Amino acid sequence: MADVTVSVPAKPEFVHVLRSVVASVAARASFTFDEIDDLRLAVDEACAQLLAFPPPATTLELRIAFGDAGTIEVVASTDADAGAAIWPPEGAERTLTWQVLSALADEARFESAGARPGLRIIKHRETAPTT
Repeated sequence: MADVTVSVPAKPEFVHVLRSVVASVAARASFTFDEIDDLRLAVDEACAQLLAFPPPATTLELRIAFGDAGTIEVVASTDADAGAAIWPPEGAERTLTWQVLSALADEARFESAGARPGLRIIKHRETAPTT
């Protein structure tokens, strides 16, 4: 399967587009309903974390890649300048948003792509796809 990249305006009202895209991609990769729902919620939490980061961003981007053995790797990022403030924000890993995100994903971590703040989410498919 080919990787997928989607960009939307960095506004909360566009996050539903990213949730829908990740759900569609995960469904095509034979993830279960529960796994798809976890990914949708994880994307929602990652976007909430990114949209709360100053300075404000204009674009929110989601990159979805496929790994070996039924793994989806999602990187959510914005075009905010991470050099203008500390990324991740101090105490970010103690927030409820981070706790929820960590519980939904098999792996989650803060990262910077250049000067862009981002969050990487990895979800493994627990069940083998049926053919």
